[in-house]
Formats: sequence, structure tokens, C-alpha cells
Amino acid sequence: MEKAGIPVPQAVAIHIEDFQQNKTRELIADLKFPLVIKPLLDGSKGKDVLCNIQTLDQLMHFLSHYFTIYDYLIIEEFHGNLNSYRVLVFNRRVIGVVQRYPACVIGDGTHTIEQLIALTNKERKTINDFLGPIVMDDEGKIKLKELGKSADYVPAVGERITLAYTSNATRGGTYESLGTRMCKENQRLMSKVASVLNLGLAGIDVECADLNIPITQSNGVIIEVNHRPSVRIHELPLTGKPHLVTRTIMRSFIYRHPLSYLYALYTRKPTAFYIRATTACILIGILYWLAV
Repeated sequence: MEKAGIPVPQAVAIHIEDFQQNKTRELIADLKFPLVIKPLLDGSKGKDVLCNIQTLDQLMHFLSHYFTIYDYLIIEEFHGNLNSYRVLVFNRRVIGVVQRYPACVIGDGTHTIEQLIALTNKERKTINDFLGPIVMDDEGKIKLKELGKSADYVPAVGERITLAYTSNATRGGTYESLGTRMCKENQRLMSKVASVLNLGLAGIDVECADLNIPITQSNGVIIEVNHRPSVRIHELPLTGKPHLVTRTIMRSFIYRHPLSYLYALYTRKPTAFYIRATTACILIGILYWLAV
């Protein structure tokens, strides 16, 4: 994507053999801290993504652990203090935008951060099965260290404590539907991303100040592109108006394959009776018209 002029973080891919042969420092020489570690393959839903690594010693420590799980890792520059969005593109057109927020807890003046996490996770289970729990993992510990807090800190009433940098709902994050709101420049950029990657359906993860400002003017970057993106976050948002993106997708398929759609309706039990009855009425009407 970088060759196509799309703003992306500077990044390198490292194999476990590179790490074992002490080539890491050389390979990341052009990158600026803080950095991010993420799996090159088999990574999804923010799993094992670690942000805001501040030093080479920290990086080497985490790499030694992550290379026990993965053979390839991506190391890229971290772009912090930006808003996180998921943009759904179908047939080169933006059909849904969701703003995502990292895991957090709200203080009540009584419970510690650790206790608030447990209480919040209990509440999240009752909302929907798509929401994953807040976990105090390596990234959470880095975030708390940045805030100068510990897990036994008691936040004041209404005090918001952010516990992550990544914003995946499966890792304790939340999300808000924004419909399709973004400036035309960014719409064209999202379409270009899908076109460059030759994807009919794409979920584009964007970090920027505001999607209504051109990304190129706000230090924004395309973090990731998913070829099998979730549509649930658009249709079942925690806040914001639900945006029925599947309706747009299915209509496109029906217009392209109308006979297949009618055949499916004709053969499926829930709809077969109505379709056959309608077809019979139409045929009878045609025969009657021909007869007279």
C-alpha cells in the first residue's frame, strides 16, 4: 500500500531466525520508538498485538516471548493519541463507519482498578456475546505504567482509566456507529485501499484525528485491512444508530444473480409456498390474458 501512496506505518517483518541470529537491531534501524508488535500470520481481533513499546530492551524482552508462539512478527511504528475507526468498504464504496474505543473502567471511589475490571466484565457478558473481557495483559500493564497507576489504585468517582491502546471489542473495547460519515477525500482513499488490494469487501482500520479531516492532513495512517471483516459492529453497535450494511451487500448479490435468488426462494421451505403460489397466479393470469 505504501507504494500506492497510501499512508501506513513504517514497518518490518522479522522471522524467528532473524531474532535468534541477533539481526533485530539492524532490521529495525530505520524505525522510531515507540513501536508495536503484531503477528504477521494468524493474527485477528487484536490478539497478541502489543503497542507503545518504548525501548530496545523492552522490545527484545517481548520478542523473546512472542517468538515462542509465532514464526513471523511485524514491528511497526506506533501512532498514538489518535482516534480509532473501522471503515467497511463494499464494491469500492464506504457503507459503514464505526469509531472504536479501547478498554476502560470508570471509577466509583470505592473499588480498585482490578475490582472494576471484574465488575465491568460481568456487565459486558450481559450485553452481547461479541464483547470480550477486559484483560490485564502486557499492553494493559504498559498503559497503567504510562498513567502512573497500579492495579490496586482506587479511581475517584467518574474517573476514566484507559487500559489499552488497541480498541478491539473482543479485547474489552467498545464501539459506536457513525453511519457513513467522513469527508470525500477519505472516502476516495478508502476506495483506493480496497482497489489496490483487489478486495470486494474490506474492513479498514484507520487511526487519525478525525475522519472528517483528510487523513493526509492529520497524521493519520491505515493500520490494517481485513478481508473478512465483521458486520455485527455496524448493525449492533453499543451506541449510535444501527447501520444495516448486510442489506446493501445482499441487494448487490441479488441484482447480480436474480435467478439464483428466485431459485433459492422457490426451493426453501419457509418461502417456497408463497413463491409457488405467486408464480401460479402469474401464470394463470398470463394464460387468461392470452385466452381472451
